[in-house]
Amino acid sequence: MKTNNRRCLFLFSLILFFILEGCSVKKKIISDVPEKNIEVSEIIKNVRNSELKYKNLRNRIKVEFNNGRSVQTVNLNLRALEKEVLWLSASMIVPIAKVLMSNEKFVFYEKFQKTYINQDISQITAIAGFNRPVDVLQRILYGQSIMNLNKSDWKRIENPNHYVLQSTKGLQTTLFFNPKTFNLDQQRIFIPFLSSLITLEYNNYKVVEERVVPNNLLISYIRGNQIIKINLEYSQFDFPENLTFPMEIPANYKIKTLDEILK
Repeated sequence: MKTNNRRCLFLFSLILFFILEGCSVKKKIISDVPEKNIEVSEIIKNVRNSELKYKNLRNRIKVEFNNGRSVQTVNLNLRALEKEVLWLSASMIVPIAKVLMSNEKFVFYEKFQKTYINQDISQITAIAGFNRPVDVLQRILYGQSIMNLNKSDWKRIENPNHYVLQSTKGLQTTLFFNPKTFNLDQQRIFIPFLSSLITLEYNNYKVVEERVVPNNLLISYIRGNQIIKINLEYSQFDFPENLTFPMEIPANYKIKTLDEILK
């Protein structure tokens, strides 16, 4: 009799769960225009549900760099292990460089000057305030906030076309979310000590293997009269079960440090 009672109680609990879920007011909100009475926490919940999730990712990127004086184009093959590894192979007709980056280490070589870097970056990223730089870069590339939505404080800014969230602490960030899909259309990052603004615009989201990915990313860096634009066009996405990240420094290359490269 006790067993039957427990089974009945379990069945009742299960039915009650589905009824409450069906009646919940926290369903995904779909509207062509922003709703006025939606709370910030509810916006964040819908955004998190729409974010790209994967274990392994592979795609190609055509990168156009324009500094106002010249335009250069590079093709990238990219591989990623979510939040942990970023691997890039760059070519300009022929292969020119490779990058392998984890949250602790940066490995790079380029064929023009025959130089390479193999450096621990944990101290550098700690000073910069990014303990997981790979996660940050992947967020930037694939349409997510540079700041963790759940670990930051946000206020809502009224806007007729987007749900707009602005950070109230830390990095000065403003996010523009599509009211119908909750995809990130744009994020603006102001860097006070450089008096500069970085704008990231995501366009033409598409569905690949039941995942939503951006088709294009335009990065604009503005500081005074200087404007640098980097346009990224994505193609050939796939999400393999297993992925390798080959990196072997060619013989007779000269070692460099990040400080030397960035000077």
